Amino acid sequence: MSYRTLDKEWYPPEELRTVSLKTVAELLDTTRTSARRWLKEAGIQPIAIGRGRKGAIRYRWADVAAWLGSRQHVD
Repeated sequence: MSYRTLDKEWYPPEELRTVSLKTVAELLDTTRTSARRWLKEAGIQPIAIGRGRKGAIRYRWADVAAWLGSRQHVD
């Protein structure tokens, strides 16, 4: 199955999109440790994809986006 069709990128449906801890930390301009702690305090559970050394830890983008949207922004 090809992920490209007619030169258009294929993106998974919103409910299946995930994001890494590194990406969340970069979005927040902080360390991975702080990002992990904040996500845990917000009640956002990680998802284990795969097992062992080749496995990955991801977070549902919908959960992260909702949490980011609910935070107060300071100018």
